Amino acid sequence: MAAAEPLAFRFSRAARTLKLSWAGLLSPLDLSPPQAALLRSLLAHHRTDIRELARLLDSDPMKVKHLADQLEEAGLILREVDPADRRTRALTLTSRGRERAAEVERLVQEQERWLAARLGEGGMAELSEALSAMEAVLDTTDHGPAAWDERHRRQPFSADPDPLVLEVASGLRAGRALDLGAGAGRNSLGLAELGWTVTAVDFSKVALDQLHNAARERGLEVEAVRADLLRYRPPRGAFQLCLLANIHLPEEQLARVLAVAASSLARRGHLLVIGHHAETPGEHGPRHHGLLFTEELLSRLLPPELAVVRLERHLRSHGGDRADTEDLALLLVARRR
Repeated sequence: MAAAEPLAFRFSRAARTLKLSWAGLLSPLDLSPPQAALLRSLLAHHRTDIRELARLLDSDPMKVKHLADQLEEAGLILREVDPADRRTRALTLTSRGRERAAEVERLVQEQERWLAARLGEGGMAELSEALSAMEAVLDTTDHGPAAWDERHRRQPFSADPDPLVLEVASGLRAGRALDLGAGAGRNSLGLAELGWTVTAVDFSKVALDQLHNAARERGLEVEAVRADLLRYRPPRGAFQLCLLANIHLPEEQLARVLAVAASSLARRGHLLVIGHHAETPGEHGPRHHGLLFTEELLSRLLPPELAVVRLERHLRSHGGDRADTEDLALLLVARRR
């Protein structure tokens, strides 16, 4: 009896078939699937720059620039000075580009109706649920430490600590702090500068090497621990502060990490959680909406030995080519009873 084909292979084959079908639908419009995706993104977001488009499309900025050059040459998009930042060239659709993008959108809906006619309403709902679950897992693991090593190596993250983390920590008496999912340590270094004795935990060796180098350059000491958050077990009751900054996980995994964080706190120690809110006006944070934070989610998953001190929404501004870009963050501060 032949072994069943692995599910991942079946998904991959189905995806290839759909991509070929989609390319065939786009052929009369003289567009490739990546070009069509860029037009759809501009139709939805109106005016944006290369860097932001690359993030929205989850692609390399140089590849997006090449696509934009092709579409500009075809008369479908324009590059204009961004009135919000005159150093930046914003992309926008021409009238012909809007017509072509609308045609692409019509084809998207046509393909959806084709699938629905064959799968039925119940089948479409089941498939959507299964794909959402798979996206959530892939979005959080992202193929593990090696992929995160490459991400940190290719494009280092901001070195500036989150102002909300510093605001909360500066109001507490400095002691031992645990930064779970510290990345390259921007918040760990900020806490160390406030006088905290910091242990930074992450599973990316490249990120922890970047943290080590930055700490040495600034004359700071931060203990770096390479570990997977889902397996890491800190010493119980050893820390006065535990930080989880932008750690978005499926609900069951998040509950486990919060329980571990609570166990690490000394009596009257504080847990600080900050991340992207589900109602953020931008598209920051994980692509899968189910991983974003809500007040109800954090309140429900908070371990019973912790009492909420603050649960607040805050607008955060992001630097780079779009310095005015904001996202809505959710801040939770809780104290161990």
